[in-house]
Amino acid sequence: MEISCAQMDVLISFYLEGDLSKTLKSKVEEHLKKCPACRAKFDIIKSMLNDLRSSLDENEEEVFTPAASNTQYKVFKNNLSAYVDNELPSEENIKIKKFTINNKRARKDLEDTYNIRKLMNDSFHKTRDEARQDFSRNVLKQLNLNEEESLAFNPFLKVGIAFVMTVLVLSAIIVFSLTL
Repeated sequence: MEISCAQMDVLISFYLEGDLSKTLKSKVEEHLKKCPACRAKFDIIKSMLNDLRSSLDENEEEVFTPAASNTQYKVFKNNLSAYVDNELPSEENIKIKKFTINNKRARKDLEDTYNIRKLMNDSFHKTRDEARQDFSRNVLKQLNLNEEESLAFNPFLKVGIAFVMTVLVLSAIIVFSLTL
């Protein structure tokens, strides 16, 4: 059984993680030796994963070195929402600002919090505006329906009015002709 390039697209990540059986692993390795396109994809993905792993390792060393920093980081995380909402006293605000300036992870968390807040705010305003427009449309639609209903007469009523008008016109003609 030969593995196709489409199947390789799916299997590469499992191969890199070591989640393939021995038989399937050997088939993948065989395909990688024969197919330069799949080999190039494999090399690119492997390189990207290695770069990502090494950058994560560097960040972990940078962030988790001193124990005091971990305690400060916990305080920062606990007060982050209040800081963003301007609910902290000035002294606490200054502490959070100083810690954020000196800690890369804290800056990232603060940026993520602001981004989430902005997305939620934008989503709220969009939904509110759409609801307002829908509400206005519904009110206008109901008003138009009510106007049409008030103008629309029952067909029997229309026939009755036509009959009465005909009788009145005929009566007026007869009365007018008799007086002459």
